[in-house]
Amino acid sequence: MIAEDVRLRSLPTPAAIPARVGLQIAVSADVLRERVAAVRPGIVASPAGNGLLRIHWAKHPRWGHLTLRPQVADDAVLLLPQTLHIGQKELRAPKRFRPIEVPLPELPPGTRLTKVEPRHDELVLHAVAEEWPDRLSRIPLADLLSWLTTAAMTLTLPKLGTRP
Repeated sequence: MIAEDVRLRSLPTPAAIPARVGLQIAVSADVLRERVAAVRPGIVASPAGNGLLRIHWAKHPRWGHLTLRPQVADDAVLLLPQTLHIGQKELRAPKRFRPIEVPLPELPPGTRLTKVEPRHDELVLHAVAEEWPDRLSRIPLADLLSWLTTAAMTLTLPKLGTRP
């Protein structure tokens, strides 16, 4: 988490108020597989490096795979077909292969997804909050870390700053 243009206020109560907050949430390959399987049963997805993802048919993984390029949409991540790999051959993806739309949980107000970046064994979601919904100093560090961990492990966003 990166806060920019942070204003410090000492009176009447101390507060750190950021103008803009950048978030990077690393989603594990297991969560990615679950999310893709939920929208396309029988398909197995994994990060492939070079900014791409790879999917294959669960029943016949040796038949080949399709590489996909992730792209940010309004409330989802679109996985756009790029290249079909069969054996040693690389072919352009057929037009009948539609993009896979992976829905995202509802982001906090004022937060928007800006970039999706596949890395080795994870998918990194980049988001920006132009105005953070609360003062950072009011949110206990343990709650903030718990919120970020839950977001990365389950791709769901709990309410920030609440304790069970």
